[in-house]
Amino acid sequence: MEITISSRNLDLSESLVATVQRKLSRLGRNGLGMTRAEVHFSEERNPRITDREICEVLMEGNGNRVRCRVSATDGFAAMDKAVAKIEQQMAKLKTRASTKLYAKV
Repeated sequence: MEITISSRNLDLSESLVATVQRKLSRLGRNGLGMTRAEVHFSEERNPRITDREICEVLMEGNGNRVRCRVSATDGFAAMDKAVAKIEQQMAKLKTRASTKLYAKV
């Protein structure tokens, strides 16, 4: 799986980059054939917002596209939330694909 990690107005630590690659490569083996993932980190500048770190994940493959945007207090927590959301969306997508397959038969 090709994983692209970028950030806007943030410096990403090596441990965060390694964590993102490890978690997304694990998601790529679920059987839906996801071939590409893009991860964007950014930070809210409003001092009233407590969850300042924003993580956006876009995964594509086999004509399917899964996207989520979450915010948390730090990058690791944001990535954990994003992975949970992506897993939920991919399970839904997998169920939908298998339902369509059985409907044709």
